[in-house]
Amino acid sequence: MFEPSTSLFDLIPAVISACVLCFAIDLWRRAIEAARGVDRHGRPITLGAILAAWAGLALLATHVPAVGRFVGLTPGLQPVLLLAAIAAPVLAVWSAGNRGIFDGIPFESLLTFFYWRAVFGALLLVAGAVGRLPTDFAISAGLGDIAVTILMVMVLAIRTASGSEVRGAVLLWNTIGFVDMVNVLVGAATVVRPWAEHRGMPGQFGLQLFGVPIFIALHILVFGRLWRERQTASRPLAV
Repeated sequence: MFEPSTSLFDLIPAVISACVLCFAIDLWRRAIEAARGVDRHGRPITLGAILAAWAGLALLATHVPAVGRFVGLTPGLQPVLLLAAIAAPVLAVWSAGNRGIFDGIPFESLLTFFYWRAVFGALLLVAGAVGRLPTDFAISAGLGDIAVTILMVMVLAIRTASGSEVRGAVLLWNTIGFVDMVNVLVGAATVVRPWAEHRGMPGQFGLQLFGVPIFIALHILVFGRLWRERQTASRPLAV
């Protein structure tokens, strides 16, 4: 009878890390596609290098015990890294040139990037099932990610007479998705971290310090874009 040499318990961190790498590549590809025809100054290479270094360091902390212990046990370091990882993309896009590029991305293209939440949600459920995460947290966070993705698909199915997305539906979805991400952060800090430390298990920093901050930053940027669109629509037309 065939007996696998590697258990799913041992395999799931590598699977999650592989998905984080694919997620980073997809983010880079979409950013380059959005800037095509606008930027000719090597920004794609710079962005790729930043994403590679950011994701690489997060995965290094996941799979190299010494680095993981340093990140996990240094007081206050994780919150600082998390806030920096959220603020960096938000501030980068907030500049006038990048803001114009971001606002030019079709909402359908922007929202479909959140399909990745369903991928990571499914992986969280598996991680909980094999004992890599507390069961209650894995179910709550995993099903929350999947539910937000399903809601995103429903939002994209609702169109105005002109064929564009209904901004009110986008705002509702974005609010739910943002609140769900914040809830995941709170759960990770108050439930997962002490649970993992008690068992001597490393953190999944690819998600904690790369995936989650990217999603939160994107939700914040979508709020900003909706607000700018509303401001533009409310201005009186010049005569």
